[in-house]
Amino acid sequence: MTQMLIRESLTHEPLATDVPAIRPTLQQAVPTPTRAGLVAGAAAVGAAVAAVAAPTGAAALTTVVAGAGVLTAVAANWSTCGMSVAGVVAAPKQPGRAGSSTPVRRLGWHALGSLLTGVPTGALLGALGALVAGALSLGWALALWAVVALAYGLHELGLVRMPTPMRRRQLPRQLRRTMAPWKVSFLFGTLIGPGFMIFIRSSAYYLLVLGVLAVGSPALGAALFALVSLGRCLPSLFAIAHTRNGGSMPGFLSAMCLVDRRVQTVTGAGLVALAAFAGVSVL
Repeated sequence: MTQMLIRESLTHEPLATDVPAIRPTLQQAVPTPTRAGLVAGAAAVGAAVAAVAAPTGAAALTTVVAGAGVLTAVAANWSTCGMSVAGVVAAPKQPGRAGSSTPVRRLGWHALGSLLTGVPTGALLGALGALVAGALSLGWALALWAVVALAYGLHELGLVRMPTPMRRRQLPRQLRRTMAPWKVSFLFGTLIGPGFMIFIRSSAYYLLVLGVLAVGSPALGAALFALVSLGRCLPSLFAIAHTRNGGSMPGFLSAMCLVDRRVQTVTGAGLVALAAFAGVSVL
C-alpha cells in the first residue's frame, strides 16, 4: 500500500487545490506494532540516559526544553503551510516578471521574517515565566512537564488523543497572486515565526512553550525560538536543492507528504524519551 501511494503521489500533475488524501494515514505510514515498540524503546533510552547522567533539576529541565525545541524545529514544517512556503520560495522566477528575486534570496527573506517575530515571542514567554518563578517547585515543574510530554508523545504516535488548541488558519494564499514573491516569503515568515498564528503542526510546540515558561529565561526562550524559526526553512531549503538537481516541485511536495508521517512518528518517540528523561531525573 505504501509503495503504491509513493508511486501515485510522485507522478501526479500539479494540484490546483489542496488534496489532504494524498497524505497517508499514520497507520499506513507506520504500523501500530512499530509505533508501540518505539514507545518502549524511546522510554528505555530516555530513562537510561537520565540514570547515567544524573543531572540536577535545573539541568534536566533545560535539557528537555532544548530537546523540545529541536523536535519543534524539525517536526513543525511538513504541513500544508510548510509546503505552501516551499512552493513560493523555491519556485523559479517567471519569465518577464520584474525584479531580481531568486529562491536563495527568498529563503533569506523568509528566515528574516520568521526570526523577527519568533525571537521576541520566545523572549516574551521566558520573561512571563520569570515573573511567576517560584510558584511551582523545580521538581514539580519537571514532573508536570514529563507527564504532559508523555501524553503528547503518545498523541503524536496515534495511541491516545489529546486536545490540540490552535488558531486553525492557513497562510493567506491570495498573497501569492497579489505581491512579489520575496514579499510573500517575508510575510509568510512573520506569520509562522511565533508558532501559534496558524495551524500548530507538532505537539512538540506545546512542550516547548510550557518548558520556556517553566525555565523562565528570556535568553533561552529567544534562542530556542530562533532555532525553530531557522528550522522552518528546511522545506524550502530541501525544495531548492531538489529542483536544482533536476527534480520537480510536484514530486517534492508529494514526497514530503509521505515524509510527514514518519517525522511525526519520530517526534512522538522523541517526546516519550524526553518524558522518561525528565521523570527519572525527578527521582
